[in-house]
Amino acid sequence: MDPEASDLSQGILALRDVAAEAGVSKYTGGRGVSVGPILSSSASDIFCDNENGPNFLFHNQGDGTFVDAATSAGVDDPHQHGRGVALADFNRDGKVDIVYGNWNGPHRLYLQMSAHGKVRFRDIASPKFSMPSPVRTVIAADFDNDQELEIFFNNFAHRSSSANRLFRVIRREHGDPLIEELNPGDALEPEGRGTGGVVTDFDGDGMLDLILSHGESMAQPLSVFRGNQGFSNNWLRVVPRTRFGAFARGAKVVLYTKKSGAHLRIIDGGSGYLCEMEPVAHFGLGKDEASSVEVTWPDGEMTSRNVASEEMNSVLEIPYPRDEDRPQDPAPLECGQGFSQQENGHCLDTNECIQFPFVCPRDKPVCVNTYGSYRCRTNKRCSRGYEPNEDGTACVAQVAFLGGYPSAAFRISEPLSRASYLSLGLGLCLQLYAL
Repeated sequence: MDPEASDLSQGILALRDVAAEAGVSKYTGGRGVSVGPILSSSASDIFCDNENGPNFLFHNQGDGTFVDAATSAGVDDPHQHGRGVALADFNRDGKVDIVYGNWNGPHRLYLQMSAHGKVRFRDIASPKFSMPSPVRTVIAADFDNDQELEIFFNNFAHRSSSANRLFRVIRREHGDPLIEELNPGDALEPEGRGTGGVVTDFDGDGMLDLILSHGESMAQPLSVFRGNQGFSNNWLRVVPRTRFGAFARGAKVVLYTKKSGAHLRIIDGGSGYLCEMEPVAHFGLGKDEASSVEVTWPDGEMTSRNVASEEMNSVLEIPYPRDEDRPQDPAPLECGQGFSQQENGHCLDTNECIQFPFVCPRDKPVCVNTYGSYRCRTNKRCSRGYEPNEDGTACVAQVAFLGGYPSAAFRISEPLSRASYLSLGLGLCLQLYAL
């Protein structure tokens, strides 16, 4: 707000452009934008997928400024033309992942990774998933309430037929998610001039409905689609509110369950392309049930509460916490398998490797803690600069030779021999002498 130009008594609220001061004043062909705690634990970061230039990932510094981390995080994608974008946790590891479509270019599904204190994203898109199309909106939602997220690509058939596409992202315990292409049925719309799409629950039955808009090059009506499977699955819809009662855009909602661990949703402060998603965290749970829910607001405030069995298959409103409502002693929480309540009253991942030091068998004695679980691997020993891969069967380079971030393009199983290094050094010396 600009205080000098505003007069609230007269209903005048003026805004001031602070982009330059905040460090986000960059010129590009901006297309899609998503806002939420992507890199931060609570503060709102900003991801922009762009046209004719690299993407931006503005990391909130907590002081009103941002730093572009797109290149260092591996999501700059400088030669593509981004369109719709969505945020989700596709492998349920507690980290926010990014999915977006590139106009007639390879679509991306970036999983957030972390190694040695550095954040990187890795594209796990399958060949079918990444297949180029004239995409507009990208939606991540659980249409059949089976716990697994679906990704919907809304395409724009401007020169020839270009059907919409639907994929299911299936979580796997100790591996990348499996990407499965589905038949979207009537939502295929091969001749649709799709310009935008959103999901919501129109009739309150707990099943997400899909709304698509069309136009631009020719007039077409809105389309509304209803799912036709998953009606017996459990679900929960969570609506966080701000201190003023508005929808809490940018909030993070984590739902802890009795069997399937923690599920994360972002109340996206901006998403899609020419559209915006509903400010509701929708959770499909299959046959599982919720045990507790935790909401984190962009200012760092948090609240947790149990979810009673009779509250399943309903909409929960979560108000912003007030000082007078804070209990001196946190109420006991049911955190579910793989998590336990901490002194601050919130659920946290249980480190099984510390709590149960002999949990792994002899053939795979090394315990690696994961979000809500653990895995065991062999005791593979690697030379300096190398580390065991996930299953402990080989050594891979920790970082690229040039730069400080893990390199997916340069991975070798073992270091060069001493003789190889001597030959390489001698060759360089001879080249310098020749110059």
